[in-house]
Amino acid sequence: MPIELPRRDAPLMRGVIDMHLHCEPCLHPRPLDEIEAATQARDSGYRGLVLKSIYSPNADRVQLVRKVVPGIELFGAIVMNHSVGGLNPEALRAAIGFGAKVCWLPTVHAANHLRHFGVPTYPWLASRLANLPQREIEGIRLLDESGRLKPEAVEILELAGASGVIVGTGHIDLDEALAVSAKAREIGGVKLVVTHVGWHCTDYPVDATRRMIDDGALIEFCINPHMPARQQLPFRRTIEHVKAVGAEHCIAATDLGQYDNTHPIEGFRMWLRMLLTHGLSEREVDLMARQNPARLLDLPPYLPSPETEWARERR
Repeated sequence: MPIELPRRDAPLMRGVIDMHLHCEPCLHPRPLDEIEAATQARDSGYRGLVLKSIYSPNADRVQLVRKVVPGIELFGAIVMNHSVGGLNPEALRAAIGFGAKVCWLPTVHAANHLRHFGVPTYPWLASRLANLPQREIEGIRLLDESGRLKPEAVEILELAGASGVIVGTGHIDLDEALAVSAKAREIGGVKLVVTHVGWHCTDYPVDATRRMIDDGALIEFCINPHMPARQQLPFRRTIEHVKAVGAEHCIAATDLGQYDNTHPIEGFRMWLRMLLTHGLSEREVDLMARQNPARLLDLPPYLPSPETEWARERR
């Protein structure tokens, strides 16, 4: 199904990269599969996508999607949930071998996620597992009883630093995120992204994100928390957070791909338009949606500047 963008917003979407998109195949129903998402994003002017699969590595599959959908930069990932062995360096090694570009730390199996939601996932969506025998899932903590990062967590960061893989903090607690950030700085060369700040269980305060920025991290802000089916976070809260830390340290993504949310491409358009409407400049949005993602993904800077395109559009 093709997506029609408002004419005024077509230049807004040129060259953007969504670094956080959920698609089929997945244990949860998704409105788009990876081929459909890549095709529609390419045809809407996107430069690239990072395709996220909660339960399984997908970089091998993304190799095939690239052949089916040329003309857009596509990247696979791995998430350190129990389905890949939790904090499993060997799973990351394999994912790197298949070309994974992002490694998210635990999400739906993080102890912080379980504590916040009371369940290890969204069971009302995971219908494909409903008839299987179930067992209690222990939440994954990155810190040991002394408050230090577990050796396997350190090894994951070391592998990421050596390979250029981006590390997303996932759904971990603030003390874990701060420990990861400090260790990433100590290791050096780790590209760290603090995942969807403002979302239910990752609503980290400005002073904490500033500390992680000082360690070299970038802060990801997604439209998902602002949606009617989520916590309806006020847009101005995110704008204030971006202004407080600087757009040069931030990423705009969607975290969409759910049936009770808007179409991911329309959601990204809404997100960028709302960021502009509520006080960010065209240059700040360019940094968050194009330049910072491109740098993380080892792509050259996006040119021409979107200000030039928008200025031409207005004349």
